Amino acid sequence: MGRYGRTVIIIAVVVIAAGLILGFQTFSVGGFQRGSDNTLLGLSLGLDLQGGSHLVYQTNLVDPNTGARVEVTQDQLDALKLNIERRVNSSGLGEPIIQILGTDRLLVQMPGLDDPARAKRIIGETARLEFKRRTFNVSRDLTEISAADIAGVTVDYLPDPSPATSTDQLATSTQDAQAGTQLVTLMVEFTEEGAAKFLPVFVKMNESFFRYQIAQQEFFQRLQQDPNAVPSVDIVPDTLDISVEGNMSQRFTASAASTSRLDTTTYAFVVPAEEDTGEQPTLQVAMDRVGNNAQLLFTEITGTVDEPIGLTGDNLSRAFPGQHTQSGIPIVNLEFDSEGTRIFGELTLDIVRKQETEGVRDQIAIFLDDQELISPTVQTAITAGTAIIQGRDFTVERVRDISLQLEAGRLPVPIELIQERDVDAILGADSLAKSVVAGLVGLSLVLLFMTMYYRLPGLVASIALMIYATLVLALFKALPVTLTLSGVAAVILSIGMAVDANILIFERMKDELRAGRTLLSSINIGFDRAWPAIRDGNISTLITCGILFWFADQLGASIVQGFAVTLAIGVVVSMFTAITVSRTLLRFMGTTRLTRSMRIWLPSGGSEVPQQFLTDTAD
Repeated sequence: MGRYGRTVIIIAVVVIAAGLILGFQTFSVGGFQRGSDNTLLGLSLGLDLQGGSHLVYQTNLVDPNTGARVEVTQDQLDALKLNIERRVNSSGLGEPIIQILGTDRLLVQMPGLDDPARAKRIIGETARLEFKRRTFNVSRDLTEISAADIAGVTVDYLPDPSPATSTDQLATSTQDAQAGTQLVTLMVEFTEEGAAKFLPVFVKMNESFFRYQIAQQEFFQRLQQDPNAVPSVDIVPDTLDISVEGNMSQRFTASAASTSRLDTTTYAFVVPAEEDTGEQPTLQVAMDRVGNNAQLLFTEITGTVDEPIGLTGDNLSRAFPGQHTQSGIPIVNLEFDSEGTRIFGELTLDIVRKQETEGVRDQIAIFLDDQELISPTVQTAITAGTAIIQGRDFTVERVRDISLQLEAGRLPVPIELIQERDVDAILGADSLAKSVVAGLVGLSLVLLFMTMYYRLPGLVASIALMIYATLVLALFKALPVTLTLSGVAAVILSIGMAVDANILIFERMKDELRAGRTLLSSINIGFDRAWPAIRDGNISTLITCGILFWFADQLGASIVQGFAVTLAIGVVVSMFTAITVSRTLLRFMGTTRLTRSMRIWLPSGGSEVPQQFLTDTAD
């Protein structure tokens, strides 16, 4: 009895440890941490029980010469997997489940995710950071437009606007503003060839003007929310400098607001007001100044020119989130490598020198994925190799994501999303609730049947079954195993298999008792003779689980894979509880006064056993 008692104590310790693992949502031992605050018993739940995103990516490596898809190596796939794991883990999106599928695919599952768009942005994209030098009012003489391209120059009042053509729509707001007014304009009629040369200049000038208007509107909206707001993006509209050589040489600047396209070849430029009086000249005065044979020279003045300087995200040695020391707004801190430090230092030094000598203050425009974030001015040369970036839409989360994308660098191989499935959290919670109910109902029915039919051994089997359920769930949490709907089905199936082993044992015990053996002998022989059948049945099931797991791993069928893993764990634990726990408990009870009533040891309706064996408890 002492030997059985020690085994019972060991089993009790194991069960208590498993109970403690399940009793706390999270637990940690040294650096070993498991559990979650948001799931049932702290278990790791799959997409169908918790909700989340299921994404399948395919490598898209193409030969630049032939355009054919190139096979990636296993090392490239492993590096791709590690890169994505680092990105997702650092983003705070949770613990991803990432698997390599075949030779060119990657499965990414993120249970509990509530922002799929952010996950796809972090996984599949690399932030392209680029620094450019921004110069203002860069002029270029339109030498391609010669005197031969101009059919005539006259001065007249601006006519009422005609219905706009597709190109005229660029200047609709300007024409509407001028409608009904008597504006003196310089009418320029181009030849067909000259009009074709001037049209791109007109279109570009209007596009820059509309970008300027949009930026101004956004700024005033921000100004209403924050009176101390300052423009974060400097946009200067393009203009056109017109030099008129007529009766009097004169020069004036035309903007999109003062330029109209009257027809396919004729443009009207509003004559500016007099500098000394601020009044527009009369029609006659303007006509006298221009004369009949005026010559024109056009100079395009680009409001801002962004010139690449060879400084990109490839020159970063570190990128990390932070807050501005004065305003407290979220920012991204950058530290350049030696080459980036040299380029950035030379750029800032040149900008400062130009400002001192020419009075022109250039800026540094910072672009992320071709979108401008900020265009700061340079006060002093920065040679320490550090910088910060900020943006109008920057939040703490956005700053962390940008830093992560910049820090992670480019993916080893390009990938494309070929399959996406999102499971709503509410649907997952409903599936989890139904799974718990199904598991409890199935377990209760099995316990009821075993106890009513096999009596005391059935009660022992029920206790072993409860221990089995506790150990299985504790293992799922400690390993951890991601539990899915298919996994729940596998657990319920393994419950039946655990009971099946006990039934084989109890039927063997009954046969031995009928043959006249003692109770303890019947227990030992019953277990020994039932063991080959239990072993062979469970091994065949484990082999099947291995086959299912391998095929599921190759095909990316995570549902089948989850079923195979949970069923295999359930089978192994059921063998332990049926052979070790049930046997030990029955042996222990076989040494107690419970042996005085043989009826409770036999199945319902079983044959009676000769009374002379009831008191014999020898092995």
